[in-house]
Amino acid sequence: MAASAALVFAGKSVATSAISFLVNKAFSYIDEYCKSENMDELKNRLLRAMPHIQAVFVVNPELVREQSSGLDAWLWQLRDAVEAAEDAIDELEYYELEEKAKDQKVSEWGSPLGKMKHKFVRSFGPAINKTIKKISHRDTLKRLMKSVDDLDKAAVGVSDFLKLTDHLSGGSSTSSQQLMDNDRKTSSTLSATNFVGREKENEQIIGWLANTSDELGETMVIKTNSIPIISVIGHGGMGKTALAQSICGQDEVVKHFKVIWTTISTSFDATSVTSKILEDATGVKPSSDHLEPLQRNLKEKLASINFLLVLDDVWEDKKRDEWEKLFAPLKELNTTGSKILLTTRMQSVADMAAKVMGVERDKFLTLQGLEDDKNLELFGHHAFSGLNPRDDAYLMLIGEQIAKKLRGCPLVTKVVAEHLL
Repeated sequence: MAASAALVFAGKSVATSAISFLVNKAFSYIDEYCKSENMDELKNRLLRAMPHIQAVFVVNPELVREQSSGLDAWLWQLRDAVEAAEDAIDELEYYELEEKAKDQKVSEWGSPLGKMKHKFVRSFGPAINKTIKKISHRDTLKRLMKSVDDLDKAAVGVSDFLKLTDHLSGGSSTSSQQLMDNDRKTSSTLSATNFVGREKENEQIIGWLANTSDELGETMVIKTNSIPIISVIGHGGMGKTALAQSICGQDEVVKHFKVIWTTISTSFDATSVTSKILEDATGVKPSSDHLEPLQRNLKEKLASINFLLVLDDVWEDKKRDEWEKLFAPLKELNTTGSKILLTTRMQSVADMAAKVMGVERDKFLTLQGLEDDKNLELFGHHAFSGLNPRDDAYLMLIGEQIAKKLRGCPLVTKVVAEHLL
């Protein structure tokens, strides 16, 4: 069984992170060889399904197996699709490594004639090279696209799955969706026991908050009375929330901003989100559940302060009217020093927030996997607790081999490492 497919049954958090990681990785290859608008829509549809897939993993597995063979079969359908996607991705990565090795061999050890031939082939340019790859990797790409389509089909059944499992439980316990929402709640306090890497991203965000970043720029606002937004984008488990938590805990941020941390998740409407922001800003649960008094109170509380509003784990990219109602009181504050930091898995969410606020839509950071040395450090922290793997060459070698297969995803690395204890 492929590594990520096995993780599908290891626990809800790592399962959805592994699937989300594979979805993004799969589409990076699909975009490279056969990009289309239909593929973009399929990718967004799969990413939007991730919270619902996560809810599946709060279901008691014995309940599923004992009372409905159909539900059990659905779980295996999901696992098979994940396994097929990972196998195809592994093959494409192998082809890439093989090509790099050949290039290096020719450039270092090839004969003059071989080097000339190699240079001639490469001179045809990326378009020819891409066509050659598309032909030579045709079968692998077909299998990858089929596995993505199978994932999409499995995701379609998630809602019915959850309704049926809630019915099988007799309605006596908290629903799967409610348990999932509770599981996704976060705060501004860094929860990771060992936060490694992300130095460049940290520097960029801190520079932007201080209005000194050359890379992110200072002229971000298009419309007056708009609050600048920077979005941190990345698939599940890449450390978006941990990075934001790390930022919020730094002295220069604490000194200059009132940090307001609000977990959004999949429940998005202007009234409930405004209520959350107001509660997070004041520490008191609002007495009203109507939008008008909530917006009025929010404007009063934020009018005289510089704040950093963190909107964590945002998924909504369609309801523009709700976004407009949410941002309406913030755009009336006439603030010059406040900022918004948004974390999301989807570029479309970042684009929607920026468009409604009236700020530049290209102010975002996309989190990639950790560098190999940082991921190995994280792996060692969780796998060799209390030990120094550098004292044992064999442990060090095994750790390096495992860590490389995890592709730099912090959450997957953490969970896999802890399972080795």
